[in-house]
Amino acid sequence: MMAGGIHWRWDRVLAGLALLVVFLVNACGGTVEPHRPVHLEMAGSTSMQSLMHELAEAYTDRYDYVTIDINARGSKLGVEALRDGTVDLALVSRELASDEEEGLKATLIAHDAIAILVNDGNMVESLTSRELGEIFGSDILLWSEVGGQEVDIQVLSREDGSGTREAFEEMVMRERRVSLTAIVLPGDQAVGEFVAEHPLAIGYASSLDIPLGARALGIDGVKPSVQTASEAHYPLVRPFVLVSRERPEDDVQGFVDFVLSPAGQVIVGRRYGRAR
Repeated sequence: MMAGGIHWRWDRVLAGLALLVVFLVNACGGTVEPHRPVHLEMAGSTSMQSLMHELAEAYTDRYDYVTIDINARGSKLGVEALRDGTVDLALVSRELASDEEEGLKATLIAHDAIAILVNDGNMVESLTSRELGEIFGSDILLWSEVGGQEVDIQVLSREDGSGTREAFEEMVMRERRVSLTAIVLPGDQAVGEFVAEHPLAIGYASSLDIPLGARALGIDGVKPSVQTASEAHYPLVRPFVLVSRERPEDDVQGFVDFVLSPAGQVIVGRRYGRAR
């Protein structure tokens, strides 16, 4: 009799809890509404493209109502698209120029090493910063002048609007121009592939985009790597920057906050120097 009474009272408790849950749900407005869809458009640096795809994938996995499109067309065009209102974020692989800053907010997310690439068959292992500038300025024309063979140097550069080019010219060329005989190529991958196929070539690209057949030179005795970029030991380190409007919408700021969060910086730190 006692066991049956306990069982009956327990059923009443469960029934009461069920009614309480129904009451609370109704009091809170019934069923939970799904989050409205969010779509973000980003454009800019080709060097940042692979990192941004990784970060976007991690973000959309976490928030399945978000979709993100990334258009790699150069840092300068990314900033212009942001000003035109056609994208939410610009991807910029250099510091913002002074005439670009007004009304915009730049957020550092990573440090990237610009590698100086040569063919695997090249005898040269390292250059000084001065030698590098003289090669790209056509003061040094033969590989033998820097410890290589008695053959011409073929200089490669990047297209106008490239953040990599602007960062390279600022750090290496200063006020000088890159040689007018340089072959201009559209993207880090194109530079790496050309170097891998042409023994006389030298070019610059993100340190990640080094294909088989090419390798990175040491500059001032330091090779590019995640560690040397993070510690600023390598001389050719440039920022990766997310640029938004000065007062970004909450959805845009949410993505930037994720990139700077521990989870986002773990992704950054796999291949680049972390910002935090």
